Amino acid sequence: MKAVSRRVKAGTVKRVYRGLYARRQYWDTLNPHEQTRHIVRSLAIQHPNWIFCGPTAAIMYDLDCSYRFLLPICIVAKPRTHVRDTPQLAHYSMAHAESTIVDGVPITGLLRTLFDCAAKLPLRFSLSMLDSALRNHMVDQHVLAAYPHTVKYTRNRKAVLRAFSLADARSENGGESEARGVLAEIGYPVHELQTSFPCLTHSSRTHRVDFLWTREDGTKIAGEFDGVRKYVDPTMTSNQDIRSVVSQEREREHCLAQQQVDVVRMFYDELNKPKQLAAKLEAKRVPHG
Repeated sequence: MKAVSRRVKAGTVKRVYRGLYARRQYWDTLNPHEQTRHIVRSLAIQHPNWIFCGPTAAIMYDLDCSYRFLLPICIVAKPRTHVRDTPQLAHYSMAHAESTIVDGVPITGLLRTLFDCAAKLPLRFSLSMLDSALRNHMVDQHVLAAYPHTVKYTRNRKAVLRAFSLADARSENGGESEARGVLAEIGYPVHELQTSFPCLTHSSRTHRVDFLWTREDGTKIAGEFDGVRKYVDPTMTSNQDIRSVVSQEREREHCLAQQQVDVVRMFYDELNKPKQLAAKLEAKRVPHG
């Protein structure tokens, strides 16, 4: 351990979890989810009786999971056992944990994992996991909808049923799913997803909007969820500069306006300010309730 401590001080080795170390040069090449998978695989070797669950299992399934749930590592605990949660380790009470093996690690079954996340996490975060499970064809929509009714005892059943009922494979990424969850929570549930409108300038093109609402007077308003990547990631901009991307977005909005479709843009940081977001939507006359 003294040798490891010296390397930690020298910066060549990094302490990644209690009792676990990795070469810094290698560790820093991994994305946060893959770092968590490395930790889980190591813990599974140290503790072969552990069953991983909750957001930790969701990460092992490669579901869309917010970085804020990388820790604590979540494991199953038998009911009425006295265990202490820490910032690094959390326990989910479960009498009969249905489990499977993924990447050599025992984790709760997919449906149970989704159920537990829906019961424990805010809607915006559980919905991103549910949507990705459907989008990646990991579970059938009808099977997903029926599952909560097979679990006899649980807290927050209402939250689980709501999350499962909102799950939709058409949501294209975790950010859009989180946005839908927040919109539902603040009273502006989305009417339609991924709706296409013709391009009036180029007949071979269409304009697909992330969200769509129809007002009582029949007019429509499209919701566009924008992340920073949309403007700076070359894979999403076809290597165009920001000015070209912004110009195309303006032309797109003008084309939609000609078809009596208003546009409201939402950004990821606004999801953390629900009151401000609600005021913005109200000002745009997005249908409420």
